[in-house]
Amino acid sequence: MKSFYILPVILLFGSIFSSCKKAGLATLHSTGNTTNTTKPADTLTKWPAVPIDSALLVGNWQVINDTSLTVPFFTNNPSMGKNYIGKPSDYYKFIAGGRVYTCVAGTVDTGNYVINKNIVNIVYTYFNGQHITGGIYNSQWSVYHLTAQTAIITTTFVNTLAVTTSITSLKR
Repeated sequence: MKSFYILPVILLFGSIFSSCKKAGLATLHSTGNTTNTTKPADTLTKWPAVPIDSALLVGNWQVINDTSLTVPFFTNNPSMGKNYIGKPSDYYKFIAGGRVYTCVAGTVDTGNYVINKNIVNIVYTYFNGQHITGGIYNSQWSVYHLTAQTAIITTTFVNTLAVTTSITSLKR
C-alpha cells in the first residue's frame, strides 16, 4: 500500500520542481551566501543555454564555490542551503576524449563524460569515495557560462527524500 502513495508523491514533486527550476536558481543566489564571482540571480536565469565548445571545457578548473539548496519532500523538514568555498586542492579536470576527474572537499570522483549541446553527461566509475561497478549515471550538468577562464555549471540531484540543486563556479 505504501508504494501506491509514493509514486504519486514523486510524480507530483517532479512536476512542481521542473516547473519551478528558474525560481530555484534565483533563490540560491538571493540568499547572499555566494561570492561575487557569479552574476546576480536575475541575469543567471536569463542566460541562454549555449552549445559547449569542448576545447574551452577541456583542462584543469579550480572550484571557486559550490552553492546548493536542498528541499525535502516532506513539509516538516526545513530547506537547507549551503555555500562551499573551494580550496586550492579542489578541482574539475576534463580530459579530451571524455574522461573527467574531480576533487571537492577531499572527495575524489572519476568518470566518463559526453557533451550534448550545453549538457555534460557524466557516468561515474568512482563516486563519493567508492568504486562503482558498471558506473552510475549522474544528473546532467548544464553549462550556463563558459569562457577560457571561467565556467558556471548547474545540476539537480533527486532522491527519495529531497531534491538538491547545485551551482558550481569554476576558474582556471
